[in-house]
Amino acid sequence: MFELFNVGLEMQKRMIDMQMQGVEVARDMVEAAQKQVQTGMAAHQAGEAGMKAMKSWMNLWGVRG
Repeated sequence: MFELFNVGLEMQKRMIDMQMQGVEVARDMVEAAQKQVQTGMAAHQAGEAGMKAMKSWMNLWGVRG
């Protein structure tokens, strides 16, 4: 009787451990996605700055674009 009880507890412990590993993986995936968004936003801002610089240079030389 106690052996069955111990086996049941061990199975529950293993399931909880597996679920916690899944939660950690999901958390890592969310963090990676957030970093990708931040990187994308930084690249977009850099691209906008480059466009502004190019337009200013073109205006300086009288080129209309």
